[in-house]
Amino acid sequence: MTIPPEAPLPPTPEPPSPVSEARTRPSGEQLRNLSALRRTTQASPEGRHIAGVAGGIARHFDVDPLLVRVMLVVAVFFGGSGGIVYVAAWLLVPEDGAEDGLIPVGPPARNLLLWIAGGIATISLLSDAFGDTSVPWFWLAVLAVVALWYANRGKWGRRKQGGPPPVVPTPTGDVPARAPAAPTRYLPAPWAPGTYDPHAPIRPVGRRRPPLLFGRAIAVAALVVGVLGLVDVADWMSVPTSAYPAALLAVFGGFLVLGAFWGRAGGLIFLGLVSLAALPLTMIDMSNLETGSSIEIHPRSVAALESSYVVDAGAIVVDLSAIDPKTLDGRDLDITSSFGEITVIVPDDATVAAEATLGALGEAQVFDETRSDLGGFALARTHVAGEEGSEPGLADDADLHLTATADLGAINVYEESDPRAVRFVGTAGRRTP
Repeated sequence: MTIPPEAPLPPTPEPPSPVSEARTRPSGEQLRNLSALRRTTQASPEGRHIAGVAGGIARHFDVDPLLVRVMLVVAVFFGGSGGIVYVAAWLLVPEDGAEDGLIPVGPPARNLLLWIAGGIATISLLSDAFGDTSVPWFWLAVLAVVALWYANRGKWGRRKQGGPPPVVPTPTGDVPARAPAAPTRYLPAPWAPGTYDPHAPIRPVGRRRPPLLFGRAIAVAALVVGVLGLVDVADWMSVPTSAYPAALLAVFGGFLVLGAFWGRAGGLIFLGLVSLAALPLTMIDMSNLETGSSIEIHPRSVAALESSYVVDAGAIVVDLSAIDPKTLDGRDLDITSSFGEITVIVPDDATVAAEATLGALGEAQVFDETRSDLGGFALARTHVAGEEGSEPGLADDADLHLTATADLGAINVYEESDPRAVRFVGTAGRRTP
């Protein structure tokens, strides 16, 4: 009796690799170990826009890279703290697959220096938030250099001494055997034996979480705004207009931080940026502004001239061409505007010391000098009686000491004979020679 050979078993298809592995939250010790930071590259899932710092920070702390990028950009405007963190990480943190950054330091030194950079950034942020707090930048830099030398002194010493000692044969001529390499470790399969079905649909693991916090953030924001409105309407306390976007910014920022750890907040970054843009606009008290109002003053004597003029918004013209310069006798004149244009006409035969100060943005034309800038500036010029043009600085013995201040707008100080002053000088108030 002949026994037929057994049929060969069908080939077992190789199981496909899983799409992704489930992420595990880093432990507190891993978060504190900043030496494990690595800057991302173009091939990294987090992406790279400049130096890969934001992507590396987001991957280390397991948060959304977009949130880190927005926080770093916003922090730049608060004492430059975002720039301090970015530059320090750029110099110290290596890229993926590298051992050293632009400044080669060991892991202990890198961890210490990154924490020092974070502390300096925090001090800069707090000093900008709570006023003109003096920051000892020189001593902080000295501390950073000392910490760098102390934490890395062993590595630098080894570099000076050279590499490891060469392998010297024993007297018998045998070369000492090197330590055996560590055995290769293999990860277990992500499925239990006997449970793999090659025809089952593949379900990706680790899909992006839905924006669970968006609706809750909108609800909390509406509640906060409603409470502020109720307090204002009930006259329990005065609520400024800027409190509403500030409260929204705080709510959206808090939920963004929560969304980085417990569910994506989705869309709140845009709402937070809108609230941030609306905050400075609402800080101007519009109830006290006389929008579009214009004031023209043509005093014929010193007695009719007040010592100060204030206009919230609009144009103010002070024409002093009809006043006898001999009667000024070192008079002080202050003109202040929040938003608008200030124009002052002074007599040709009077010595006038004029100082124009702009707090935010605008242009100043003081006699023959013109300046415009962003961020505020001061322009001081003195016109000497009988002479053309002006000189830099303020003369102490001037007939008139003029101070013009505006937060946003333009300041013009012209001589009576200046062609630019023709349309401002009142013909009824001109002095006859």
